[in-house]
This record gives sequence, C-alpha cells and structure tokens, in this order.
Amino acid sequence: MSEGNPHAAAAAAASAADALQAAFQRAHSQTHAELARRAKLAQRETLSPAVQHELGLDRPSLTAGIRRNSSAPLLSRLDDGLPKVVVGICAMDKKARSKQMNHIVERLLRYGEFDVVVFGDDTILNKAVDEWPLCDCLLCWHSDGFPLKKAQQYAALRKPYLVNDVMAQDTLLDRRRVYRTLMESGIPVPQHIIVDRDTLPPGQTDPEGFVETEDYVELDGVRICKPFVEKPASGEDHNVYIYYPHSMGGGVKRLFRKVDNRSGDYDPTDPGNVRRNGSFIYEEFLTTGGTDVKVYTVGPRYAHAEARKSPVVDGKVVRTADGKEQRFPVLLTPQEKEIARMVVLAFGQRVCGFDLLRSERGRSYVCDVNGWSFVKNSHKYYDDAAGILRMVILSAIQPHRLLAAPPLPVSQHPCEVAPGEQPDGSQHGHMHYNMSLDDMRSQVAGEDDRPEGELRCVLAVIRHGDRTPKQKMKMKVTQEPLLALLHKYLDSKGKQAKLKSPNELQDLLDATRLLLDELEAKQRTAVDSGSVPQPDPDTDELREKFRIMKTVLEQGGQFAGINRKVQLKPLRWSAVEEGSGEQPRCVEALLILKHGGVLTHAGRQQAETLGNLFRNVMYPPSAGGGLLRLHSTYRHDLKIYSSDEGRVQTSAAAFTKGLLDLEGSALTPILVSLVKKDAGLLDAFGKGASADIQLAKQELYAQMTWDPETNTSMHTEPQVTTPMVSPPLSPKLDPALLPPGMRTLRSAGNSEDGMGASLRMAGRMGSCNSISSAEASAAARIGSPLELCAVGDEPVPGASNIPGRPHIYPMPENPLELLRQLHGLLKLLVDQLRQKCLEEPRSDDRPRGFSALTQDPKECVQEEGKPCSGEKLLLMFDRWRKLAKAFFSEKKNQFDISKVPDIYDAAKYDAIHNQHLGLDLRPVYKTAKALAAAVIPNEYGIHPPGKLRIGSMICSQLLGKLLADLASMREESVQTAGLQHADNSMQYDAMTEFRGLAVSPNTGSASSAPAAKGEGPAAAAEAVEAAADKQGDVGTSEPAGSSQEEVVGTEPEETEDDAVLHRLCPTYAQDINSPFRHVRTRIYFTSESHMHSLLNVLRFCQLGQEGEPPLLGEEGQRVLHECRELDYMTHIVLRMFENTTLPLDDPKRFRVEVLFSPGAAYDPTEVVPAKKDHVLPVAPRVALHPEGSNGVPFARMDEMLKPHAKPFKRKDDPYAPGLRSTVLSTQQSEAAVAAALVSGDSVSPATLPEMLYTQMT
Repeated sequence: MSEGNPHAAAAAAASAADALQAAFQRAHSQTHAELARRAKLAQRETLSPAVQHELGLDRPSLTAGIRRNSSAPLLSRLDDGLPKVVVGICAMDKKARSKQMNHIVERLLRYGEFDVVVFGDDTILNKAVDEWPLCDCLLCWHSDGFPLKKAQQYAALRKPYLVNDVMAQDTLLDRRRVYRTLMESGIPVPQHIIVDRDTLPPGQTDPEGFVETEDYVELDGVRICKPFVEKPASGEDHNVYIYYPHSMGGGVKRLFRKVDNRSGDYDPTDPGNVRRNGSFIYEEFLTTGGTDVKVYTVGPRYAHAEARKSPVVDGKVVRTADGKEQRFPVLLTPQEKEIARMVVLAFGQRVCGFDLLRSERGRSYVCDVNGWSFVKNSHKYYDDAAGILRMVILSAIQPHRLLAAPPLPVSQHPCEVAPGEQPDGSQHGHMHYNMSLDDMRSQVAGEDDRPEGELRCVLAVIRHGDRTPKQKMKMKVTQEPLLALLHKYLDSKGKQAKLKSPNELQDLLDATRLLLDELEAKQRTAVDSGSVPQPDPDTDELREKFRIMKTVLEQGGQFAGINRKVQLKPLRWSAVEEGSGEQPRCVEALLILKHGGVLTHAGRQQAETLGNLFRNVMYPPSAGGGLLRLHSTYRHDLKIYSSDEGRVQTSAAAFTKGLLDLEGSALTPILVSLVKKDAGLLDAFGKGASADIQLAKQELYAQMTWDPETNTSMHTEPQVTTPMVSPPLSPKLDPALLPPGMRTLRSAGNSEDGMGASLRMAGRMGSCNSISSAEASAAARIGSPLELCAVGDEPVPGASNIPGRPHIYPMPENPLELLRQLHGLLKLLVDQLRQKCLEEPRSDDRPRGFSALTQDPKECVQEEGKPCSGEKLLLMFDRWRKLAKAFFSEKKNQFDISKVPDIYDAAKYDAIHNQHLGLDLRPVYKTAKALAAAVIPNEYGIHPPGKLRIGSMICSQLLGKLLADLASMREESVQTAGLQHADNSMQYDAMTEFRGLAVSPNTGSASSAPAAKGEGPAAAAEAVEAAADKQGDVGTSEPAGSSQEEVVGTEPEETEDDAVLHRLCPTYAQDINSPFRHVRTRIYFTSESHMHSLLNVLRFCQLGQEGEPPLLGEEGQRVLHECRELDYMTHIVLRMFENTTLPLDDPKRFRVEVLFSPGAAYDPTEVVPAKKDHVLPVAPRVALHPEGSNGVPFARMDEMLKPHAKPFKRKDDPYAPGLRSTVLSTQQSEAAVAAALVSGDSVSPATLPEMLYTQMT
C-alpha cells in the first residue's frame, strides 16, 4: 500500500512519530510528582546545619568510607512501602571496601531499594558459615586469601540469589579448565597445547608425546613454534614466560605481577629451555601492536573495554599522576561484544573481567578470564554498573519494582569531584585536551610555523643504520667431519645444507676446531722433529681459511642473532655399485660462509635517536604527551614493517624503541611484538629489474674504465645472476631509434672486433647494443631521447662526456686514473694490516663482541689497539686482502667495478670505527667515495627514463602501499565527517536523530525516515554520502580495467592488518579530541636499493605525462640532483594534513608534505662525533615539495604516482562499520521499548530489564 500511495506512507510515518512522542510525554508525566518531591528534598540539602539536624538530614552515610554527592537527593529516605533487598558482599575487605566497590554501592543505595551488608574479613575467615549474615542477593568473588569453599557452603546453605555463580569460580583458578571451557563454548583462544604433569608417575618429567627442541615444543603432533608463551596451570601464578627464537636474539621474557613500575624483565642469556616444575600451557605468541585490551562485563549485554600498554614490549608500567596504570577506553567490535556475552554465560560470572588479544591477523582471542573485576576511575562506568546490577537483582527478587517508574539517582557532576580524584577520563590532572592536535604545535613553535590543517598520516621509508661490512668466504672441502655435517643437515631435495641455528653452528665450530688442531699438530710435529717442512701453498691456505672460519664462529661468544650463515653444497658424489644397497655419499662440497653486515652499536644508536626525533618533531606536541598519548589512546594507528635482513629488522626495532620511548637494553621483545616482516614488499630481489640493472652496469663500467689512448674499456663484465623468478626480457631496441654514430665501447681482452663480450652480454639480456635497450626504448616512448655527447660539444660539468656515448652523471674526472690510484692504495693498506697481524701477540682469548639486538650501545667496549665490535685483526686483514684481490686482476689487467661499493663501504666503516689503529685510511676513503658516487646511483639507471623504469619495478609494491595508506586516511575523513566528539559540538544529537526514525507499532523495528533538508545530522549524512560518491572507491589505487593486476601482499593474513582498526569509546573518553579519527603511521625499513628507486620515481614520474610539471619543486629537484650518497638512516617522509575548513570534495583539502634526509652522509675523516662514540649524526630533513605550497595535493600525487604503483587491495572497509551504527544502536533500542508502549503490548518483568539495559551496551 505504501508503494502505491507515498502520501499515505508519509502520513503513517508522521502518525507513528507523534504516537511515539506522546508515549514519552506520558512516561514523564507519570513520574512528575515523584520528581518534584525529590527536588524538594534536594533543596533541603542547602539548609543550615541546625535545620538539617531537626529534619534528621545530617545522618552519616549508610556505608563507611563511601563519599556522597552533596547535590544528590537522599533517595534512601523515600519509602515506597516495599521491603528492601538485602545485598550481601562476601569478599576480602581489600576488595569489598575498595574505592571502586564503594562507588557502586553508593549508587545502589541512592535508589532506596537496597540494604548492603559487607561480611568483613573477620566473619569470612573466623566464623562458621551458619553465623554469616543473611541476605537476599550475594555478591561474592575470590581473591588472595579468600576461603572459596566456605563461600560455596554458605551459598548452598542459604541459597541467596547469586550475581556471580560461586560454585563455578573453581574453574577460574585453573587455566587448563579456563581454556577448556572457552573452547567448549566456541570462544576463540590462541593455538596452544596443555602439558599436564600433575598425574605423572615419579621420575617422569614429561608426558608421552611431548617434544622440546630449540625452535618449538610439540605435544601429540601439535607444534607451537617460538616465540611462544608459557603459562602456569594455576590461575594464581602470574609468572608467565615468553620464549624467543634464536634467529631474533633468543632469551626469555619473564612477566610477573606489577612491582612498582615493572611488570616484566628480559633475560637474553637464558638458554630457552622450558620449565618442568609443574603443569603449563604453551600458546603461540600473537602480535598485537604493543597493546592489550581488558574487558569488563556487567551481565551478558554490557561490556566496557580499556586498552593498556602490553607488558611484553619493555615491561614498564605507564602510570597516571595518581599512580594508576594508564588505560584508555576503546570500542569493541561486534565479534568482541559477542565474545564478552559468551564469556559471561560460559563461566556464570555476570561481573567479570577478561583479557583480549587483538591480533594483527584481524581476529580477537581470549587469553585469560579473571572473574570479578571493576573499572578504575570512571564515574560513567559506575553509573552503568549500578543501574545494571539494580535491574539484574530486582528482576530476580522483586520484578514488580521494575514496572514502576524507577527512582533515578542523580549522577555526580563532572566538576564536583572529591579532593585528589580526577574527572572521568582525565588522567593528567585538571587539564583537558579539547584543542586540536595541530594547534598544540604553537606551544613550542611560533604561530607562523603552525601547519595548516590536522595531521592525518605519517609515512616514512627508512634505510637501516650503520653496519659492519658484508663478507663471504668460499672453500672446497673434502674432510669427513664437514661432509658428515652435510649429510646430517641436508635438505629434503638433497641440494644443500643450511646451518643457521645455534646447535648447527656449534657442530660446525666443533668440527672446525678439530680439523684446525690436526693441521697445526702436523706442523708442530714437523718443526719438533728438526726437519724443514716443504712449503705447501694449498695446506697453508686451507689452514688459514679454517682459522678464519673458527674466528668468525667464535665471534660474539654466542650464536644468538641473525648474522652468520653457512651453506654446504655437494660437488661430487661417490659412485655406488648397483645392487649393493649403499647410499651415495658426498666426497666433495663447497662451503660458503657468510658473515658481517650486522648493525653496529652506532647503527642502533642512530635508529633510536631518529625514532626519538620523530616522536618530538613529526607529531604536533600536546599537553598530554604528543605521540605517546596519541598512541596509547588507540587514535594512533601504528605499524612498522621491515625486510627480511637482520640489520633492517634490528634497525626497525631500535627506531620503535625511540619512537615509543620504551625501556630496556634488549630489542628482541620489541622486534617480536611490533615489527612485521614483509619481504615481498621491502626486498629488492625478484622484482624483474635485473636485466635493466645489468645493462645499466654494462654501460657504466665501460665508461668508467675507458682508456682514450687505447679506445678500450678495462673492466670485468657485470656478473649475471639467475633471478629467483625469471623476469621478462627488456624490449628490443629499434635500430631506427639509435642516433647516428652510436657505437659500443670495446673492452680490453675481448674478441677480435673488440665488441664480442659486450654483444654477447647484451644478447643474453635481450638487447642489440651495450647501452640499456630498456632505457632507449623508454626514452623513445616518452619523447625524451637519450642525450649523447657529440664531438665538439661543450662538456657537461660532472658528467662522463665521452663522444658518442650517453652522459652519465655524476662521473669523476678521469675515473680510470682514480681506479689505478685506489688499487695502489689498497695494496699499501693490506701490507699495513699484514704487518699488524704479525706483530699481534698470539692469544686464544675471545674478543668482546657486541650484539645490537640484545645489548645497549653503551655496553660496547672499545679495547685499546683492537678493531671495534670484537673484530679480530686477522678478519680485518682478510677482508681487505680479498677486496684488493677481487678489485683488480693482474692477469687480465681488468677492474671489477662491482667491488667499488664494497670498498667504499669497508673504508667508511674503518674510518668511523677503526681510526685508532693508525692505518692510512683517509686517501682510501676519499678515492673510494669519489668512485662510489658515480657507481652506486647509476646502477639504478643512467638516464631519467631508465631510472624511472628500474625504480618503478623495484618499488612498485611499496609505492602502491604508500598510496593506499594515504587514501585510507582520506576515506576515514569522509566516513567520520560529522561524528566528532560532543566536546567539539559535532556529535549527532540523539533525540534529533530519534525523531527521524519511523517505528512500526507491530514489530518495534526502526527504519530511517528522511529528515528536513539542512537539519543537523541529516545534512551531514548527505554531505558524507555525496563526498563518498564523488571520491569513488578511495584507497584502492586501482584504475578502471585493472582488476586483473597483481595485488600486493605476501600472505592473505598479512593483507588484513590494515583493514582492522580499533577506536576509542567516546562515551567514556571525555577529554579526547576526535575519538573516531586516527593518525596513521606506517614506517617501512628497507635497504639502499629501495631508497634510490623510490626517489627516482618521485623525481621523474612526470615523464611520459605531457604537460605535467614535476611532482617535486625546483629546490627539491636540485637537492636530489646534487645528492651523492644515500647513507645509513636515509629517510623519505610523507606527511598528510587535512584542512577541515574546506569541503570534502575539494582536492586541496588533503595535502602531502614530502621530506627527505640523506642520512648520516658526513665525512668521518672530517666530522668527529661529539661523544666520540662512532655515531655520525643524521642530516636534517629538507622539503622536496614545491616551494610555498606547504605540500602536494594528494589527488595530484595519487594521479602521477599511480601508473608506477601496483594496486594494494584492502579487504573490508574498516571505517564505515561502528560509526553511525554506534550512534544509532542506543536510539534503536529506545525505539523498540517505546514501540511496545505505543502498541499497548504487555511487557513482562523478565523482558523489560533486558530491553532496558540493551540501551546501555
């Protein structure tokens, strides 16, 4: 009918609304007289003491220690003729008379319907249960020292109504029973095993089927890998251990009940063996972003949740000014609300607390159930709890009271607080935080420096910190102890044995010591016999390599960390006769020892300092602590990503320590809890750029070694490595595109025509010329031809300027001469080190190593006359000797240019850390730096089109993720428009929205009816929807027709993390500005290749887009053009601001600052750290965006970068759910109650409480 007659439908809706309003008016009129009488009593509170005494109004409070609100009426004087309900509180005095319990009891007494009896410790402990007070309703819960069995006997004897089931509280004292109950009820718990030793026979320590290795524990085939959590079976034992894998530093984190400001300590020296002195639960360690959630229920339909800093991070307890642990209320998801309801029903505990782990996988898990728990310092919670307990108790004992108008207690005014207490939600004295986040910047900066808009997003891509030089040693082995290790640890495919774990490396060290002792014993025997041993170069070299391997394996004193790896690859197998039944055995293998490349003490300090700087500079400061307050209030959406390399992971953990101001010297707990590995996103291998990089190197190496006298190039061909995934071949170069006279530089020692090797190399890579075909083709496609140097042209300053060849910039003048100089300097340096090794006294003492993962930088001790960080002179000599040998081949008279970055890396490391050894490092460093400035940046393309192409392939996934991060915050702004906090006068008015609901009298359901145009929330909602339609599918960065494109993400569960967003509860967070809005922070730690690639894309993304100016400003382009080095801690920062004064669809509403720092790019021979601790400072950031614009409009950035990015597809929209639904859920519940009244339906006493306190959830 409504479809055929819209006017009739509108009239019916209006009639229903009028009826609903009339129902509310009747409800108010019924209680008008009662409210007037209470108002008179409230006025009497202002009378003089004498009058109050005469009227009997000066009697003390009914419960000792309970503070009354002076403005509240004395509702207990109101006698309605009904007997009062006696509520007994059976708990230890410390809990029963606690501040929280007093608040709730006081509110219950104000209703005038209850008498409260507190049993007291003396009664509970010393009297028989038949002497305990009588009561109608019992509030009873267990705590330390409480006689639970006596309480259960009392409940069985007197049979009071139990708010919490006393008989079921035994379950809470045994974690095994708790986990079984959770699982039987379908409540999600972490994957776990229960190792029960209570019933084992004497002498048996482990149950059948239990296995422990250094990497996991297993029971009956269920394996729990490290890191895992070990919990005692007893619920009263709070000594919980966390075991970390050796690949992340190993050790154990011991958690305990809070003592002062500590709740956990990390022991890096613990071997990691599980405890066997009782029964334990072993469960997987879930990463939760460094926060835990505590949920407090009052009945199955009410749950209050608070977030706190997790003790697993650094063990420090963050406290408020009054000494309480700092917590902030948060909203629960629908799934979590259902979990709370199921926990209450499963354990029979209406008033209950439990711990919730919000996994970054996107799900929530219950890890502990505590029984009776109350929220601290929340008067709103106390009001809710008292109201719900009243309805629960009365519905069971005196349900007829609920049919009458309830006597509403007057809540305490937020300004009327007892001395020493804080207002609701305020945990920092009397200060409220109603200023916007960005307005706070003016407190430390001038008004002119204030940013325009609200900070919404901070993205940073950062290179790792200072590291030791990477090294590799190869040797062929035929010794039986080493071949035995190969067979012992051979992989399932029979290709190789990888030795990385402590046990594996210890086996290798034992075998190496044995073989070295045998070789040295033979040498000593020959010397002792008086015979002159014949020189044997092979034996001497073998002995020296074993000595080096022994030194490397012994370095650091333990095998914790991620800095050493050994591979054994079979080369020859023994022949086995058919039918013999024998297995073939390897008789020769290739041993590859990789070491070095680990973060130094200086690198860790650099990362921590940068994190500290970010905390104080990148985020607008506020009176509440800036970033730290933002993070702890769940408005900081922080995630930190790292590539798979150990030095990158450790840098990320150290940065996080500084960013969040965490304590402790070990980074292992931070690494496990807060840093996510994403090799697919941040590793450079397998991205399809190998072919183009090799061709760029071919041209670069040829030009650097070009000898004008012989017209040849003296270089070794770039090494062609087989990529993990075969990349597509580079497009072939169209000969018509080549400029006349373009020729190939000849390499000395090649085929007769001087071009054989170059052409063979180019042919393998799909090209017909030594110059990068990809660059030439790309240049032709975008109308930017390769710039070749012609004979007679003015030389380009700083470029190669070889006639007929493309300009390569930067290029030092006469690079071949510099290469020759460097070769001579290396020979001198090797001779110096050889002499120092001969002069060093022989010692078997292990050097003091340093682990950036488990030690504080201050613990690094510099030993006089020895290399830094525990490196031995023998290893330092071997490092430089191998570099000098590989750099120049005397036999072929060729330079290997690929060794220039390694030489510069080693020279800078020794110039920073080993200047005290008196080596002649300055000329080596200066020469290597001049050459590396030409080699390193040009390996990623020698021409802008080539740089753009290679950069797009390497960082396309990362670029797609960055664009998705920025788009997510724009999307949140669209979804949260109009839903700001009430303190900012932008929250929806409940009654206004309520009047816009049409209620069906028959069903009680509510549907949305159009409000008058331009009125409050309706207008805001229309603006939101219009902006959403205009913005489109924001955040996917997926152009039309690209649904089949590759989607970024390593595993399905990893792509879920950014779709999971948790929010503050605005009802309880009265001093929080914009509780629905977040500041997203994403920090990506990677290596140098991604830094070059991302900068090249930012510099040249306008190529091929006709008429588009560069994305960066002229000054920013100049900075990058003149930048010679992207050193350790180089970082690129994107900060997005929102100008909330502009319309949602205005492209200028969101702007992005682009900031850049070249890292610690200082000359260590000229810049000496102030503390002489080897820590070079990180250069300040400079703006790359156009001058005077305060940033780039996000819409333009997205448009220009999207063609070079792979789309990052998020799962569900994390911003829409829970926003308007949170606002409307209460109103719809009210509408359901009112609909029953309008329709005249009878409401049973049992149904009414549920309908009423549905409103309070």
